[in-house]
Amino acid sequence: MVKRFIISVLLLLSSIASAVSLDSDRPWLSISDPNIMSSKFIRVHDQLPLKGIVKNQQNFWSGDYWAIKLGNINYRWNQPVPAGFHLDSPSKKRLLSMTLEAKAFLAPSEKFDLLNGLYDYPLTREVAKHVRPDAAEWEGICHGWAPASMGHAEPQPVVMINADGIQIPFGSSDIKALLSYYYAYKYKADNHIMGWRCAGNRWSRDDCNDDLNAGAFHIVLTNMVGIRGKSFIGDLDNGTEVWNHPIYSYQVDVLDANLPPDGSSAGGTVKVVRVRTTMDYVDESEKNTWGPLIGTPDQMFDQKVYTYDLDIDDDGMIIGGDWLSEDRPDFLWLIKPVSKFEGKFTRLRELLED
Repeated sequence: MVKRFIISVLLLLSSIASAVSLDSDRPWLSISDPNIMSSKFIRVHDQLPLKGIVKNQQNFWSGDYWAIKLGNINYRWNQPVPAGFHLDSPSKKRLLSMTLEAKAFLAPSEKFDLLNGLYDYPLTREVAKHVRPDAAEWEGICHGWAPASMGHAEPQPVVMINADGIQIPFGSSDIKALLSYYYAYKYKADNHIMGWRCAGNRWSRDDCNDDLNAGAFHIVLTNMVGIRGKSFIGDLDNGTEVWNHPIYSYQVDVLDANLPPDGSSAGGTVKVVRVRTTMDYVDESEKNTWGPLIGTPDQMFDQKVYTYDLDIDDDGMIIGGDWLSEDRPDFLWLIKPVSKFEGKFTRLRELLED
């Protein structure tokens, strides 16, 4: 089932400003330059590890994508019959007589409004303006979940007390929802994006095929995960929908280390190395839970296998590449973790394990 939210046009346009200008004779487009991610990447092929895995593995948790058609973070996922629309949010007077179990049924947005002592539910009303039951199945906030999963340890259940002495129980999925919403809609930070989002039919347009160079992808993957032990986010479906996932680990198998250059090789190529890369990534969970998912069968991983050529020059540097497999990532991106939650989300820090 497709479960992704389209990255906004403004987000993509911001990547143009961060892309490094290249000479016209370079093998990849400026939008595909690895310098977008870092200017300090190693590019010598033999110095790049054939496998790697991220550090901070207490992060990288599976989580819901909070579908727009279900009410996004207004979704009362924990009540016997889940619902995300036309919520009857309890008054302060009613809350004083509610059990902890009954309050656990409320939506993540409602609970956070209560933590802030806001009994007119401004966050819940804000979310309600942007959800609709006729939204596409895949529309949600995976563009918030993916960086939240990378940047923060998996939340644990907690009972908080607001200024009026009212206890509010938060499950792990409640906190994940609030984190994902903040990253999706409230966090203002520079994005580093390589490649264009495919806007046409798969394999029918240049921005669905050649904008993200295979050699540039290999440089980012092996440096970020293999050398630094850090992750980045990939839209891993090269169609019109967006499938954002944190990259977790990889294994490179060299199929041929000394192929001759051909007509598609970058200028200056002296040999071509053909590889098959198996890349593991964190997937969304199939259900919301009160407790954490890491270490349970509901923590979800999936895998992509890509085959591509690497163009190598006289100095052993990767100077280009070509995709061989039809399956390939659409675009890659990176954003720094939130260090300070602002506005009405200031108290979100109190719910975290960081």
